Amino acid sequence: MNVLWIRYGAFGDVLKAVARARLFKRKFPEAELTMLSRPEYKNILSVQDVFKDCIFWDSKRNPIGFINTIREIRNRKYDMLVSVHNVGASALVSVMSGIPERYGVSSALQFCYHKNVWDWFREAGIDENMRDVPMIQTDERSMEFADDLLSGLPESKVFCIIGASKPQKLWSIEYWVKFIRKLSAQGRGIVINGHGREEAGYAEFILKEVDCKNILNLVNRIDFLQMAAVVKKCAIAVGPDTGPLHLAALCGTPTLGLFGCTPSQRIGFTMPWFREVTCSCPKIGCWNYKCPEGDKCMSTLTPEMAIEGFEQLTKMEIGKWKMEN
Repeated sequence: MNVLWIRYGAFGDVLKAVARARLFKRKFPEAELTMLSRPEYKNILSVQDVFKDCIFWDSKRNPIGFINTIREIRNRKYDMLVSVHNVGASALVSVMSGIPERYGVSSALQFCYHKNVWDWFREAGIDENMRDVPMIQTDERSMEFADDLLSGLPESKVFCIIGASKPQKLWSIEYWVKFIRKLSAQGRGIVINGHGREEAGYAEFILKEVDCKNILNLVNRIDFLQMAAVVKKCAIAVGPDTGPLHLAALCGTPTLGLFGCTPSQRIGFTMPWFREVTCSCPKIGCWNYKCPEGDKCMSTLTPEMAIEGFEQLTKMEIGKWKMEN
């Protein structure tokens, strides 16, 4: 059975699509999967052994490429299409693909699929949020890169994810300073992860306020596959709900989530090596990115609360869940 598996973005959701593909393969081990995604995820998707191969189409910047993508899909004669992305591009690929069996989800174009993918998962006995083992792999080259990059830090390294895609998810940079200062005083190495100009500024602020040689600023310095290797080399990862937090947890690194408006269990943070600290907002888990309170709910999650959660996480069997590469 040849299966086309679809998820274009965003980063955390692409990673969750990999995890779901692995769960699908447990149920249908004879299936051979091809991933359809955007080219910015090529290096990390290409090393995931759950996929026989990948097709990359820049659905945002190259809409004309849709024609070539459909032609390639039709030539490969897939038996099944599974889309875990609720966007029109996936629905149009489905209806134009010629694939006889199609499962997906679309708010406006559900008729492009034979059945809702989440209903079909349940009927097939697939728990889409099961995370009992690490789900994301790296390769030898990226692990060697991470070894070299982190060689100057102490053995106990903490992967700190300082950014997020929405202001309602962000944790105060002043809180990060207090949190990192405490960990640095314990002799831990700190790896700062982020992307973009704003997060680069946050990192510089942290470096200025926390005068410690055991901090490595990796904002805008590593790609997704290198990021996966780095996080695998760290003892613990900490951050708000964002793609790199999904990466850390799916790589099998003990992970501490800082959560407010998003419900961790419903978005796949069900790993036995995952713990969370939540804000004190009465509407916690509301999933409201338009909340007029902005990031105020996350301000109720104090550095002291995060440090307590971190200390509880360190009592786990840290090495138990590490994935062999």
